Amino acid sequence: MLRTVNPVLKGWAAYFRYGASKRTFSYLGWYAWWRLLLWIRRKHPSLTWKQLRRRYYGADRITEGGVGLYNPAKMRVQRYTFRGAQISTPYNIDEMDPDGARFRRTNHDDVAFVGQVSEYLA
Repeated sequence: MLRTVNPVLKGWAAYFRYGASKRTFSYLGWYAWWRLLLWIRRKHPSLTWKQLRRRYYGADRITEGGVGLYNPAKMRVQRYTFRGAQISTPYNIDEMDPDGARFRRTNHDDVAFVGQVSEYLA
């Protein structure tokens, strides 16, 4: 089971690590830990919690056969390294110098687009 779950958790965390997702990673790690612990409990109904902890729980994570459950909360979250605050959006277009900043202009009319978004949100 760990060999199936770990690549999914790692891939999900690697994909979303550029956003503000540290709290979500920590919740996902907690949720995966409890789901696997309850799955193990259903798999071995005759074992006590003490026996389950001795067999599967090591170094603050679920382990089996040298493979431990991946904790997405340990993924380093970072912003875009090359562009950072210079990412073009319709909301910060007035604050940025299009000649000096490194960003891609969109092909739609930015003022009209901001107006449409404002009307939609209102």
